[in-house]
Amino acid sequence: MMRHGLFIFLFFFSHLLLAQQTIPFFKNYTKNDYQGENANWDITQDKSGTIYTANNYKLLEYNGNEWKKYELPKHLVIRSAKVIEDTLFTGAYQEFGYWLHNNKNELIYKSLSEKFSVDFFKNDAIWKIYKFKEEIVFQSFKGMYLFNKNKGEIQKIPFPDISAIFTYNFNNSIYLASKYGGVYQLKNNEFVYEEWSKPLQDFTIQSMVAFEGGFLLGTQLNGIYLYKNNILSKWLDKDSPIIDGIEINNLSIVDQKLCIGSINNGLLILNKQKELLYTINTNNGLLNNTVLSQYEDASGNLWLGLDNGFACVYLSSPLYAFNDKSGKLGTLYAIAKSRKDPDLEYLGSNHGVFKKENNKLSFIENSNGQVWNLKQIGNEIICGHNNGTFLIKNGVFEFLSTISGGTRLIPTENPNEFIQGNYSGLSKFIRSKTGWKISHFQNADYRVSELALDKNNNFWIVSPHNGIYRFKQDGEILIENKHYPLEKFQHIFQLNNDIFLTGKKQVFKYDIINDTIIKDEILTEKLMPLDKVMAFQDKFIVTKNENRINILDISSNKTLQLSSKITENKLVQDFDFAKAINDSIYLFLDDGYLLVDMSNQNIEVQDKNAPSIASLSINEELKKIDSLYKIPYKKNSIRFSLTNHKPANYLQHSFKYKLEGYDQCWEITNSNKITFENLPKGDYRLLVKNISGNQESKVLSYKFTILPPWYFSVQAIIGYILFIFLSFYFIHLYNKRRYIRKQNRFERELAYKNELELKEEKIENHKRLAELEKKQLREQLDSKRRELATYAASMAKKEEILNQLEKEINKEEIKKEHSKLYDRLNKFKEKQSHSEDDWKLFERNFNEVHDNFFKKLQEDFPKLTPKDLKLCAYLKMNLSSKEIAPLIGITYRSVELHRYRLRKKLNLDKKDSLVKFLLSID
Repeated sequence: MMRHGLFIFLFFFSHLLLAQQTIPFFKNYTKNDYQGENANWDITQDKSGTIYTANNYKLLEYNGNEWKKYELPKHLVIRSAKVIEDTLFTGAYQEFGYWLHNNKNELIYKSLSEKFSVDFFKNDAIWKIYKFKEEIVFQSFKGMYLFNKNKGEIQKIPFPDISAIFTYNFNNSIYLASKYGGVYQLKNNEFVYEEWSKPLQDFTIQSMVAFEGGFLLGTQLNGIYLYKNNILSKWLDKDSPIIDGIEINNLSIVDQKLCIGSINNGLLILNKQKELLYTINTNNGLLNNTVLSQYEDASGNLWLGLDNGFACVYLSSPLYAFNDKSGKLGTLYAIAKSRKDPDLEYLGSNHGVFKKENNKLSFIENSNGQVWNLKQIGNEIICGHNNGTFLIKNGVFEFLSTISGGTRLIPTENPNEFIQGNYSGLSKFIRSKTGWKISHFQNADYRVSELALDKNNNFWIVSPHNGIYRFKQDGEILIENKHYPLEKFQHIFQLNNDIFLTGKKQVFKYDIINDTIIKDEILTEKLMPLDKVMAFQDKFIVTKNENRINILDISSNKTLQLSSKITENKLVQDFDFAKAINDSIYLFLDDGYLLVDMSNQNIEVQDKNAPSIASLSINEELKKIDSLYKIPYKKNSIRFSLTNHKPANYLQHSFKYKLEGYDQCWEITNSNKITFENLPKGDYRLLVKNISGNQESKVLSYKFTILPPWYFSVQAIIGYILFIFLSFYFIHLYNKRRYIRKQNRFERELAYKNELELKEEKIENHKRLAELEKKQLREQLDSKRRELATYAASMAKKEEILNQLEKEINKEEIKKEHSKLYDRLNKFKEKQSHSEDDWKLFERNFNEVHDNFFKKLQEDFPKLTPKDLKLCAYLKMNLSSKEIAPLIGITYRSVELHRYRLRKKLNLDKKDSLVKFLLSID
């Protein structure tokens, strides 16, 4: 009992250690991803790269861009799937057959077993499919069905009376593994017991795999054996710490490594020397610990069918991952690696500093809190911490300085001098034999997130929300000599002692000679767009754009752009997100790190093969892909679903497309669907290619036509022509009838016209007479006006003479010497002055010329006096005040005063002319 308890303790303790491994990166696929069922019994791949999975009642198809699901006609559980010579075969309960793509790229199932009698295939399920010589083997737990494609015949070979498990094809020989029955070989259509397998009769032989000229046999709980050169030997004992307590389910060999799929501990990967390299299970993120199936794809990646979901292990990629699913580590912000011990790493997180050594993660005492930076200097590590700056030496966490928030620590020209950017600005760290001397620079009280030093020893810093500053060093004082606002530049990085700044769309270089900023065309093309940028070792530039990572190796001009599916939105945001150690790029995640080995020779590049069309929909209806479609004009909609057939692609790829006949330039989309709606009529050609980084594939070309609208169709044009001809005919018929009617009407109208012309002559004569009379009246009126004007002038003249006569009469000598003459002259003058007869004659003539003038004035202005009316008449005659005065018998000034009073009676404004107003009345 005690031994059993110790075994359990050691078992779980070993898992705890292994859970802290840095392992090949793997990606999980859950039911939410593929919208299917739990168990994935078998996995296979076709020549194009598409993955197929036997997913219980579903057959899953995954081309790397989208999932499709299919079911058997009888809705049976699918247990096996295998692509053989471009044909996908599946096996189920009392059913096996094959699937072919139709011209819509949909899978259509054809049964091979439906022609058998029920007794021949009763209560049998196909669990494995493979090719053997010219035949295809469908294996159940009762026997094998050999299908000959050329002959169209199926032969059944029953198993011996044993508990059979699986058969295997090694060197064109079929071996049968069993439970408590050893191994059998197929000879002359009969399974014969292999004597060499007698030691295995008490075991369950769960899996067999070819290995170094022989094959390995994996038992369920009793270790792994090697059969080679007719000798059976133990290869890995059941008590080995590697597999002790592990229930083996399947084996595979990938890149000369043995992959053990287990029931209770996920996947174990061993090398030829029987050393455990990696364990991938739920402790480091695998969805499920039960591995139902394994499949190596064309790229050397290993797909795992799990009891719940499945996963792809990127064994051939440069990607490795460390995940702490316990939550103990927290979010990673910094890393340092021991130069002496390659298996020793220091990890700084929001929980403190951890030591990862020999696959064991342990917390460094007293390091609690947020860690921003770890910098290895000799055999010491400087830790920029939220609580200060600390020193890690020999695994001990020691206080160094109260300066907190150290985000960057960079060397200067002095090999023992370093500059730290922190919460309060910049600090200088000087290393000596006795320890560290630390001082703080004045006049740079900004929080520093990025820091660089140019060739003139000027400090460049990025301060969050404040922008980029350049400081000149003067002893312990910093002098600000340049500020760049965040609207212009956001980040800085240093490469070969040159300072680079990044804007929103461009990369700039600081020209130290001319003290100016210039655009760097090459780096702009290679790096943009980006949200964050970091440079390491004068060799690597790492950028982040949303969740996509771009790594540029300057020395080899090699670019690696990781898909956002790889980082899964777990990258650290707003702070340093990466670090380079030698040729490894560490990307900081919420629960560990992703390691990219840039020295790996298997770094994938963009495949040159053109993308293909996975499906084509026109007006929401799935169509054949290989047809040249003529699409109706009305509400036309065409949607292309594209794929590059890279299910395990870790590169960030996009589709670049152009619709010739519509687009002027190429467009880029991260979606695999391209839709065009309401296109004008015409012929079009869609061009599509894959792009990844600065690499592009060959071009896919697809032609289609948008038909003209119905009113421009051939039928419509024929209709238009018929309509025109009929229109001409009816117009001609109408015009003919109209001409006859018009001729008759013309004859009737001619007689009427002659009569009418006589009447018009009479009317015209009357008009002439009227015009003559009108002309005579106008001449008479003009004559009257002239007479009136003459009469008014003579009256004025007369009054002027009389006034002159009055002056002469009133002379003193006449009055005294000729008194009688003076009296007669006065009487004559009074008789002639202001004669009512003169005025009545003037009034009569005036009314003849200006009819209704006095009447209209009196109607509009009833308060006018006879004297006012006289003044109005004289003013209308355009007589001056001087001429009017004698006619009325008043002085010139009295006339002006009378005019002023008249304006008021007529309600005239000062600006209005009195004469013009009277002239307007007629």
